[in-house]
Amino acid sequence: MNAFGKTILGVVPPSRGRTMALGVGRAAATAAVLLALAGFQPGVARAADAPLLRTNQVSVGGGMHGANRPYSYYVGSKANRQGYNMVVYAFHDNGQTAEEFARTSGWIKLAEDNNFVVVFPEAANKTWSPNANMEDEYLRIMFDHSGRNFTTGETPPPQAGGGRGGAAPAAGPAPANDEGPRPAPARGVPQVRAGAWQPWNYVTGVGAGAIVAQQFAMSHPDLVAGVATLDGRVFDSNYVKGAELAEGVNENQRGEKAATPVWRPRKMDLPVPAWLFTSGSPNPAEARLEAYWKRADAVAPAAKTQNLGGFQTTVYTSPANAVSQVRATVAPAGAKYDPAMTSAIWNFFSHEARWSDSPTGTLGTMLPEADVNKMFDVRSEVVGDRTYKYYVKTPSTYRKGGQSLPLVISLHGAGFPAWMYLSQIKMHEVGEKEGFITAYLNGQQNRWDFTQPEGPDAKAIEQLINEMATNYGVDRSRVYLQGFSFGSGMTYAEGITHPKLFAAVSPNSGIGDMTPAVLAWPAADLKTKGDTRIPMMVVYGGVDGGGSTDGLIPAVGVIRTAVDYMKAYNKITTPDRIERFNSPNSAPYDLLVPGARTSVSGVDAHYKGGRFKHYDYFSADAKPLPLFSLVWVTDMPHGTDPRQAQMIWDYFKQWRRNADGTVTYTAAPAAAATKAVAAKTTATKTTVTKTVAAK
Repeated sequence: MNAFGKTILGVVPPSRGRTMALGVGRAAATAAVLLALAGFQPGVARAADAPLLRTNQVSVGGGMHGANRPYSYYVGSKANRQGYNMVVYAFHDNGQTAEEFARTSGWIKLAEDNNFVVVFPEAANKTWSPNANMEDEYLRIMFDHSGRNFTTGETPPPQAGGGRGGAAPAAGPAPANDEGPRPAPARGVPQVRAGAWQPWNYVTGVGAGAIVAQQFAMSHPDLVAGVATLDGRVFDSNYVKGAELAEGVNENQRGEKAATPVWRPRKMDLPVPAWLFTSGSPNPAEARLEAYWKRADAVAPAAKTQNLGGFQTTVYTSPANAVSQVRATVAPAGAKYDPAMTSAIWNFFSHEARWSDSPTGTLGTMLPEADVNKMFDVRSEVVGDRTYKYYVKTPSTYRKGGQSLPLVISLHGAGFPAWMYLSQIKMHEVGEKEGFITAYLNGQQNRWDFTQPEGPDAKAIEQLINEMATNYGVDRSRVYLQGFSFGSGMTYAEGITHPKLFAAVSPNSGIGDMTPAVLAWPAADLKTKGDTRIPMMVVYGGVDGGGSTDGLIPAVGVIRTAVDYMKAYNKITTPDRIERFNSPNSAPYDLLVPGARTSVSGVDAHYKGGRFKHYDYFSADAKPLPLFSLVWVTDMPHGTDPRQAQMIWDYFKQWRRNADGTVTYTAAPAAAATKAVAAKTTATKTTVTKTVAAK
């Protein structure tokens, strides 16, 4: 029996005030040397009858007490080689190796069948030391290292030149506008890598591994989107750590950021969906753990009993967020962590994500790819020798042959395929409420090439509009384009080079440096033929890559360049100001102080002064139009606030593209009321220009 009242295989029972021996030392290092001498190298299966596990090592500690610790992982054969994947960290019990647990738990088959990555951390000498600081250090280092080093053993195919966001390298540093953690630099023979990103990390374990998994989730809740264990419980010291502030790992997600978050919760206040299996009735330690997660997830006291994956389970749910759940399952005494349990846990994990929209992330729903394929119309188009997949969602009010509805096209980020991105932006959910059709287009190799104004990706967007008009009868005067990260760059480029295709566009979380060909295209092709405008709302996070070290708008960089370019493009003469800022975190630097009309929205319990700061620029026309809007989002790293899609639609719906290429603006009722305008709004039209066929 251990201090928690249950037998754990191979554990020396801990006593109060004392930690279990770490037991790493020379044994692990010697084992690594013996494996190397025997011809086993990281990235090679360790036995003919073993699953195709690959092994990496991380260095833990330093000096005389330093040690190399291994971890193993499996990449499903159909996991995403051109982007990001869900990752499950599965902790074995004492007395087992990671390889033995991989064989018996069922995680390998699930990863293969469902296209994700599973990591098997390795206890030193088959014994976890859950109350030792070096154990947490190993897990934290392993967590960071693994997401950047999931090689597959495959040699990448020859790459065709692909421009910015086109055919990206299969290994090595990510593109400058890419999201997620940066891969480690490639060494030696290039290998294909499977990527990982913050929203999709999950921890699970059994016995002593369950204790370690639970302690990791409690110590680092902003790294975890879900935890599920069999016979998990923790030491008293972990509850004390709950009073510490959460790490806020996303605050410096893009590097060189030192802004102090406006909102930073304690660890104990940060929700993590939890599924707690116990073999037999829960003992006091297990009951205390359940109470901890109920408080963290702010669940309602009333529960529902459901059969989930064959397990009779009590489910507690937060009234504020259905993803914040605590599930409690009492399994028979002696229950095994077997493929049936693993399958149920995976179904739990695969529907949740911790979206990186704040320093600690926000829990939200996630649609597995199989669900997306059932819920959306999955279509494809051919452009030259390239095939593009896209996902269409119509509102329940849609009737084929009926009223023409608006269309919003949404472009994913690099490595972030459309089927995953749609769960982050959830534009289709706004479409259901507001009555528009959403189409999520997937780029080649999950990227976009916005270096060419008339390249294949640009043609794919135009063809998509044509197909949506033919097959769904969309209103061509109300077609809108929105994109994230690399998709944001594509959106910006499309807006300025092919404005007549869209009534308005919204680049989010990334613009990038446009090529001379893109920047010169409007002057050479559009502006010589008429006064063409493009309504644009740029949404950008303060601690994203383009923000200053303090989360402010710098006077130099991609944001300033875009503001100046769009002001000139849309005939905006509003002057901005440059102001010297004495940063507490760096040498003084210049800030951009927009001269635009300002307002604030996004007021909530965490951001009582509002999270969204709007800078609305009006054109110099006789009847000024709000043709350019910059929305600066406090504390937001490379992500999407849950309210963002609605905010973008509220901007979009005010604009219509006329047949002659001009735009019509109809102020929303709220804006009209603010301006003391009569309830019946007035449409304003820009100067009539020569009608030019859309590019």
